[in-house]
Amino acid sequence: MRLLSVAAATLLALAAPSQAQTPTALSDPDLVGRYQATITPAELAGHLYVYADDYLRGRETGQPGQRFAARYLAGAYATMGVPARGTGTAAGPYALDGYLQPFALEQKTLRRLAARVEQSGTPVVSSVLEAGATDAQLVPAYGEVSDATPARLVHAGDGTDLSGLDLDDAYVVMTPGANQGATRAALSAVQAAGGRAAILATAPDAAGLAGQAQSALGAGRLALPALDTDDDAETGGLPPILFTSREMLDRLVAAADIDIEADGAPALGDTGLTLAVEAEYETAEVMSENVVAFIEGSDPVLKDEFVVVSAHLDHVGDHGTGEDAIYNGADDDGSGTVTILEIAEAFQRAKEDGHGPRRSVLFLHVSGEEKGLLGSEYYADRQPLVPMENTVANLNIDMIGRYDPERGFETTDYVYIIGGDLISRDISDWNAAVNETTGQGLLLSDRFNSPDDPNQFFRRSDHWNFGKHDVPFIFYFTGTHEDYHGVGDSADKIDYDRMARIGRLIFGTAWELANRDERPAVSGLGFN
Repeated sequence: MRLLSVAAATLLALAAPSQAQTPTALSDPDLVGRYQATITPAELAGHLYVYADDYLRGRETGQPGQRFAARYLAGAYATMGVPARGTGTAAGPYALDGYLQPFALEQKTLRRLAARVEQSGTPVVSSVLEAGATDAQLVPAYGEVSDATPARLVHAGDGTDLSGLDLDDAYVVMTPGANQGATRAALSAVQAAGGRAAILATAPDAAGLAGQAQSALGAGRLALPALDTDDDAETGGLPPILFTSREMLDRLVAAADIDIEADGAPALGDTGLTLAVEAEYETAEVMSENVVAFIEGSDPVLKDEFVVVSAHLDHVGDHGTGEDAIYNGADDDGSGTVTILEIAEAFQRAKEDGHGPRRSVLFLHVSGEEKGLLGSEYYADRQPLVPMENTVANLNIDMIGRYDPERGFETTDYVYIIGGDLISRDISDWNAAVNETTGQGLLLSDRFNSPDDPNQFFRRSDHWNFGKHDVPFIFYFTGTHEDYHGVGDSADKIDYDRMARIGRLIFGTAWELANRDERPAVSGLGFN
């Protein structure tokens, strides 16, 4: 009997998957390649044609389409057998709520915005935006001015030269040019200098502001409820923004105490005018949710450290005009969303075969990105499901399905790498080595890899909320295109073959991060 027991035990041991330490991608690329090959164009397309369908109505944050999308993702994870890591309470053994991280947002709807310009206490011009008003001269576009006291009005031209201007607690009025990147850089500089708000003269007259005024009085903007804290809320690096007309700017210049240059342009600087803005809002609660799944690490110590792979599950809704009003968001960010599903499935297959990651891998789909990185802010700042100090890296995927027509090189086999060596030389080097060693052969372009890039992609997706906690990150991105935030961003325009190769690269880099003895060191310029 004893001999039979030993033999049986030996047979069982031989049949069981090996529990040996999983190698890194660089030390065993053939093993990693076996699971990279499971990330296929056909499976990506199968998910994305559903995920970007008209039925989801553009997945706007808090709306039924977005909430259905969250449950589609939870169902996909449940089908794969990837465990939940959310905070929702499941109603039964097969319920999906355990994958969800629900959170409340405030929707603030503008009812009235009153503005008054004075010079030494004497009224110069006033404006009221409310229902029925037809001549409002100041319209909110982004953020909220909460201080109703008068503040200095500073003229900054087109915003390209702010040197020497005192912008602290000032309203900064600019006439933006055609270069949107330069305008965003100017807005970021206003925020960094402590400006109260930026005012952009974007329309010829009040009539030209009518459409923006109607939008401002429509559905209110979403935000996380304010915390009872002295900390400043995250703003995405931008100040509150208001629109005015060039006609109004001319009136202000005429009343201002500033010189006119030889070319007829008003000089830059303090105008001698003050502006007071008072807003009235109605507030309602809107519920949304992130989706969180994970694969637990196999190492008894390293399993408490996490590699987070993220993408945003929301888009901008169905507010288009014409016969097709739905912004399907196939590339933005259906492409990143379904790629994570394929990456998770590859990790799950590897674990079932006895090659589970040493560190844990968290798959995080955040909502509210299009409203200001809200879901990732909630996760990182308010309810991190694993300690941020135990998060060794964030691999964020946003728009990897199309081509940037302005990329400046011929090949379409590329991906922009943003972050990387700006925070961690390790994560950058390992990503490049995985690309070469596992045969993906993608051009890893650093075109936008700078905090000073005028487009500010460094700050414009959910990696921002990890990087600010000194978590090394890579943002994978293939650029904007003619259908960006348009009704033409549909599933039939995606390059699924190239998208699968990018997915295999990200999987390989996540594998490397999860299985090395050391975590990537924070080095280089750092985040802040």
